Amino acid sequence: LTPFVGMGTLRLEQMFPLTLGANIGTTVTGLLASLVSDGVYALQVAISHLFFNISGILIWYPLPFMRKIPLNMAKGLGKVTRL
Repeated sequence: LTPFVGMGTLRLEQMFPLTLGANIGTTVTGLLASLVSDGVYALQVAISHLFFNISGILIWYPLPFMRKIPLNMAKGLGKVTRL
């Protein structure tokens, strides 16, 4: 997704929810992988990771003014790192 934003075909504001969804998808993959192990600890770590990412979404995404904080940080980092 990052190259699409760099080329201008996708706006950063459009990429933000896609990134959050991909983040949740990755944690679900880890959760499924932990179900195959014999130990309880793998499942605990996977569930903790899932709840950590869900709580991050609940903090940053629902309120429009809160979305601007990570978006402005991403824009600032993009300006610092561009050639």
